[in-house]
Amino acid sequence: MIFKSKKKYRLSYNNFIIHLFIFISISFNIFSSISAVDFFSLTCMIIYLSKRSQIEWNYPIFIFLWGIYCDLIIGYPIGYSSILFLSFLLLNQLSNYLGIFNINTIRFLIFFISLLLFLIIENFIIYLQFGTSISIFVQILKAMFVLLLYFPINFFISNKINLYD
Repeated sequence: MIFKSKKKYRLSYNNFIIHLFIFISISFNIFSSISAVDFFSLTCMIIYLSKRSQIEWNYPIFIFLWGIYCDLIIGYPIGYSSILFLSFLLLNQLSNYLGIFNINTIRFLIFFISLLLFLIIENFIIYLQFGTSISIFVQILKAMFVLLLYFPINFFISNKINLYD
């Protein structure tokens, strides 16, 4: 009985910390004027690294609401960020289901490929919608910024604050 309440307290604490990180990362988009620093992709990475165990039913709803908050701050069409956040959450849960959550190099490759795919599709849509192209150098800098932070954030989440259930 005592252990059950501690586990529930620990789960609530973990969810609070994850949502606090997501809130801070999204809110930094307001102050970011450097084009190479992409806090949107950093938020996707935090969501991707956030949960080891299976999620509860309300967690995707909160991620969806964080996406709407991100859309309102950045100025993206409503639902764009939510879809990307939920897709990275889906990748997280698929890696958990397939049993590769503890293999960091494979999870890094999955994140790297999905981030590149996201940036390519985003660049392609901007080109088709507005007839303009974004410098590929800026896109590579955005990806490198997030990829350089992957292992430190993964280490911090898994070891220092022990968010994994």
